[in-house]
Amino acid sequence: MLTLGLGLRRLCCLSKCSSSKLLFIQNYDYSSQQESVQDVIASIIRNAKDNDSQLNDSLPKSSKFSPTKRTQQGSSGIIADKKYESERNRNEQKKSAPSSDIASELEIETAEPVVIQRKKAPVANQPLLTRKVMQALRSLTDDEAEALAFIKNVKLSQPLVPEQEEYLERFTSFVQEMNLRNLPAVTRIISATQTDYQKFILEQWKLRMVEELGVQGFEEYQKENFAKGHKLHYAIQQRLLEEPLEVTPNIEGYWKSLQLVLPALEHVYSLEDNVVHPYLHYRGIFDCLAIYRGCACVIDWKTSSKPKPTLRDTYDYPLQMVAYIGALNQSDYLVERGIPQVNSAALVVAYENGDPAHIHFLDAAKCQYYWKKWLDKLHQYWLLKSSGAAS
Repeated sequence: MLTLGLGLRRLCCLSKCSSSKLLFIQNYDYSSQQESVQDVIASIIRNAKDNDSQLNDSLPKSSKFSPTKRTQQGSSGIIADKKYESERNRNEQKKSAPSSDIASELEIETAEPVVIQRKKAPVANQPLLTRKVMQALRSLTDDEAEALAFIKNVKLSQPLVPEQEEYLERFTSFVQEMNLRNLPAVTRIISATQTDYQKFILEQWKLRMVEELGVQGFEEYQKENFAKGHKLHYAIQQRLLEEPLEVTPNIEGYWKSLQLVLPALEHVYSLEDNVVHPYLHYRGIFDCLAIYRGCACVIDWKTSSKPKPTLRDTYDYPLQMVAYIGALNQSDYLVERGIPQVNSAALVVAYENGDPAHIHFLDAAKCQYYWKKWLDKLHQYWLLKSSGAAS
């Protein structure tokens, strides 16, 4: 279009002076100077068309267009040129028209930069347990904080080193100043240090059970489950001590579930016995201490109506067992009875429908892992206890 406009402007100059005409014809390589003005006009249009075609070929395919065929002679050339120009304008308007799916180049170049404003996630309130722990920490003196730090350095089975003796005395004095009637039990410590999420899940379960059974029905349900657990533990003791066995109908499914487990215990040292950790000042009752898989092992019996195939499904039960192991190894319990050191545990889950029980075995490495978690719980408990935030 630029070339065509230039040609028309030069044509205006040609009508004013013949010298300009001759120069114009020479510039377009015409051999004869006797050609009519109409022939020159037609030639200019042809050259403009050829130049535009070359330019059109160099553009992307999406930008090309097909001009209408124009006549080569007379006034029809000017009419064809007007048609060509109008068609080209229409094509350019189509290209520049905004699309509903894809923005044009002009829109992209002139558009203002888009600023994406991301919504900030709401800042969750600090968990209640964390707030209580932080408040308790701020209320401690430096000496009390150092005394509580002793908890994190106690090993699962290794005796104290001389450097720890001083901190042991300070921690013992810290506990004695609370004037406790009884040392806290393992289950109480775990319950007092439950996370907000764990408490929420437990409360939701209780609400569902109350909706289904009613308040009185839920209380009877809990009592019945407690009675079943007690009877099952007693039946296991009778079986392991080779005493007359009594299996009531309400535990027959659990008993059937354990039939492949009980014969695997090679030697039973203790059943349902108490133990106290001499340094960390907690107590507990373990279910069984026996030889399992060739080593001394703490065994805990649990019941369930739903499958628990992984340790993740057993919640805080592994913490209970390693707490008992730590107390057994650091006290005189094993030495007095000639029992080897304990570095493993087995959590046995029996099912009400009689399906084979799941045995979750904790080797030495897993026991060390859960021991660290237990020490964290214990540290939180004594911290909360010192501030009156734990029962």
